[in-house]
Amino acid sequence: MKNKLNAISTFLRVAEAGSFSEAARQTGMKQSAVSQQIAALEEELGVVLLHRTTRAMALTEQGERYRRQIQPLLDAMQEMESQLRPTQQQWQGRVHIQLPSGLGQIFLPHLLALQKDNAGLHMTLSLDDRVSDLVSEGIDVALRLSGEPPDLLAARMLARIKTPLFAAPGFAPVNSPEDLAVLPYIRFSGIAHAAPLRLISENETVELTANTVFRANSSEGLLQAIQAGIGIGGMQLPLVIQALHTGTLVQVLPAWRLPDRFLYAVFPDARFIPLRVRRIVEMIESLLKTLPGMS
Repeated sequence: MKNKLNAISTFLRVAEAGSFSEAARQTGMKQSAVSQQIAALEEELGVVLLHRTTRAMALTEQGERYRRQIQPLLDAMQEMESQLRPTQQQWQGRVHIQLPSGLGQIFLPHLLALQKDNAGLHMTLSLDDRVSDLVSEGIDVALRLSGEPPDLLAARMLARIKTPLFAAPGFAPVNSPEDLAVLPYIRFSGIAHAAPLRLISENETVELTANTVFRANSSEGLLQAIQAGIGIGGMQLPLVIQALHTGTLVQVLPAWRLPDRFLYAVFPDARFIPLRVRRIVEMIESLLKTLPGMS
């Protein structure tokens, strides 16, 4: 088939856009031309890639498998071509980044500045604390906080982050870790209800049952709950610097903290990481070195 590469690119655009009409709008093609290219590609491959109805379009099982396998190959070719261009032209193409909701707010101004300076870059940013499926959601890199490297995925450790305990000014005195079994405690909702609270010091580890009264699924929710005086909670140190400076938070039990977390850059496939993705990770890693509570 002639222009097979164009047909593959059109198929990927349709799969990403979710409809023939939207893909046609994005490419400036007629919708009939988009349909013809997909039909020709399906005939060449001998499989149906897309289910079509008058109202919806969906990838078939073979179409989803083909999309997953062909996208990295097309990306690799485009990446090779981009490396032949002058340096200022290498910030080209799409990149989908997922960041933790809290730390992501710190990186956001720098990513926006990068986008502003590079019109050829098409960035999609997700501020989300959930563990996503990088492949099915088309995410090029996700930054994840974890106690250990993610399973089954390529990962690079960027930083180690301390998580001390904090409370609002005037909150009840906290003299020992055992007080947390009585005083109200705030916890991330992704942690199992029955999981013990683990605290570490320089030479000791304790586990106890905390009096959890409030749970939230984001760092911002946890921070506001602690500032509101609802209870004591652990927060990653870079996220509370401003609150400590303004006096809306105070550290409690300074000799103790939650177990340190590690920030990983996680990639869907280690065999091919586009240059623009690697550079964004390098930029974030440089920013991390300037933040307190990092090592």
